[in-house]
Amino acid sequence: MAAARRLAVTGLALASAVALLIQFGVVHNGTGQAAGGIDPTIARAGRLIAQGRNVFRYDTFGDQAVWGGVLGLHKAIEGAKLGGVGPGVSPKTALALGLKVDATRIPVKVAKAIKAGRVDLGDPKTTVALLKLNAVVGVKGYFNKQGTLRSVGITCAVCHSTVDNSFAPGIGRRLDGWPNQDLNVGAIVAAAPNLKPLQDALSVD
Repeated sequence: MAAARRLAVTGLALASAVALLIQFGVVHNGTGQAAGGIDPTIARAGRLIAQGRNVFRYDTFGDQAVWGGVLGLHKAIEGAKLGGVGPGVSPKTALALGLKVDATRIPVKVAKAIKAGRVDLGDPKTTVALLKLNAVVGVKGYFNKQGTLRSVGITCAVCHSTVDNSFAPGIGRRLDGWPNQDLNVGAIVAAAPNLKPLQDALSVD
């Protein structure tokens, strides 16, 4: 009799466990879906991943106040012809400095034009256009209503992302979390027109 009761209790426990698993989507064709749709925990996890990726790729945490507002790096990117200073930073120069370009942010027509050689990769104007597309990995441009750069910021991705070179060397799909081992940080900083704050802070010329 006792054995029968134990068997009944065990069976009831197993049945309850299976019911809970089905209800919460652990057992539902292996998809993680609850009986009424997507498991809310999985859906929330997906949203958090997307949010974190967006922060990692595009959030400067306000550092444009330094890179643009203090050092004036955006002026060096534009060059004198576009209202900045110096020769400007073309895509060829940016790639030579180790910066990367996210090919997935480039419109198909523009990508075809680049492949066909109809886009001047030696023109800083092209770099500005890439910044408007959020295509320069780890570098975020801030623009005036007139379309000119008013500042530039740096995100986590500038050092901690690279690309797979699937389009061209330095241009391809992002590889987030991979170190950018080609990045010449010193040369990028040295391009800024106002280095006095760094000279004063570091006590160097």
